[in-house]
Amino acid sequence: MRRLTLETVRVSGRIHHVRRFFSAGRQDAPQQVPKTDQQAAVRSRFDRLIERTPRFLRPTVAGLRQAPVTHVTAFIILHELTAVVPLLALAGGFHYWGWLPPYFTEAAWVSAGVEKFGRYFRRKGWISEKDETEVEERVKQAKAGKFEEQTISMWSDGKQGATSWVVEFATAYAIVKVLLPLRLFVSVWGAPWFARLVVIPVGKATGSIFRRTKS
Repeated sequence: MRRLTLETVRVSGRIHHVRRFFSAGRQDAPQQVPKTDQQAAVRSRFDRLIERTPRFLRPTVAGLRQAPVTHVTAFIILHELTAVVPLLALAGGFHYWGWLPPYFTEAAWVSAGVEKFGRYFRRKGWISEKDETEVEERVKQAKAGKFEEQTISMWSDGKQGATSWVVEFATAYAIVKVLLPLRLFVSVWGAPWFARLVVIPVGKATGSIFRRTKS
């Protein structure tokens, strides 16, 4: 009876030791896989984008907060594409056909865009400071349409062609801004399939290339 009691105590002690070992292992193990720096950067950029979004459109975008990081990345890429592609296409179309929508140009919709692209063109040396001031004044006076007719030149490399590009890009910029709600809906709707078809395959291919170069 005494021998049985000693054996029982030894077995119980071992069991208790094993339980302590595995419980300590569970406590030391992380409860959640920490986010990588790249994922944190994507989330941070997404949060900044939401802050710049008008309040009435934020609920449309905020639903992606809990989405996988690949979906968030796809949304950011689509949001940029839906801005850059229409901007270039509209500006090129306005320059090619020599026409601007009067509703935008005469209603001072392009003022902010003219200042933005005027500064950019001047920094690049494509127009002078005098040209920048002139085009801003004409737009403020709601004469952008007439100004476009006077300065449009399809293949001109001179100052007149450059100043006409300022007005055309500014008008395209204003239209892209107006289309922001549609761009957000398209980006949110297309994020899952764009992540599946583009972001994830490209990420896997890039990762495999890096692994090969390291090895």
